[in-house]
Amino acid sequence: MKKQLLWGVLLLAAGFSSCKKDSFKPVNDESAKGKSTKVNVAQPPSSYSDLVLQPRQPGETFDTYKCVFAGTEVKVMGTPTWNQSAYPTLVNGIPALGASYGVYTNANLILASTGVGQDFFSLSIFGINGLEWGTKFRDALELYQYAVATYTPSSGAPYPSPDTFIGSDFTSHADTYTVTGKLIRVTTGSHWALATVDYPTPAPSSQVIVNDIFFIQNNIQYSLKISGNTITGVTSVAGIAPPFTQIPAKGASGSCIAIDHNANYNINVTVAMGDGSVVNYQGAAQGGV
Repeated sequence: MKKQLLWGVLLLAAGFSSCKKDSFKPVNDESAKGKSTKVNVAQPPSSYSDLVLQPRQPGETFDTYKCVFAGTEVKVMGTPTWNQSAYPTLVNGIPALGASYGVYTNANLILASTGVGQDFFSLSIFGINGLEWGTKFRDALELYQYAVATYTPSSGAPYPSPDTFIGSDFTSHADTYTVTGKLIRVTTGSHWALATVDYPTPAPSSQVIVNDIFFIQNNIQYSLKISGNTITGVTSVAGIAPPFTQIPAKGASGSCIAIDHNANYNINVTVAMGDGSVVNYQGAAQGGV
């Protein structure tokens, strides 16, 4: 099962917007009124847009953030997380993950996947004629994950950077402009932001989490954070689509072996839950997209 199913990636639609960064008024779709649609522009290199926390609506049990990225309003839902042991001090560019994403026009689409401990997304702007861009995005993310998983420090080569594999533009048609980005922690605004893929990641203070492995058992999703073949952390949520319900997990141990470069794993793991119970799982798991 693909990662985007596990995290319930959303493809949402609403009205088109070209408003300013801090303006989140309801937007109207003018396409039926004979008005021309303003062409969106790309984000500047190595930049980020602050996510602004929105008031919860009646009945909502999850947080919602908004920002403008590449001239288009994007909505981020959920409670993102980050590797606090590797990044204990809040600075701009800390990798973050665990959100769901949406956009505000039926001509725009956003596709997000988690790889190497971070959410990446591909935002396709105006005039979708096909979904090749989604396949290109997933393929690029898989190549990046594989490069990180097989990286050997003794080789002397630089640590793989996402922008080397995940290009900023996956345009496949003349009337479609597609940009890529990632979720990060920042010192400004709500402390969450959407950044360009090449926005620099700060050096961690401890071992980098190089991948995430996901599996489902009894309608509960378990996310194992691993470095190489070593399990370094675990989180769990109930449900396979948002909004998720967090289930406390204390830790996990066991073995995990990558069987190919497509993020497929064989694992044998024991998860210690917060209520004192133990979950045992042996079988297939998948990381990344």
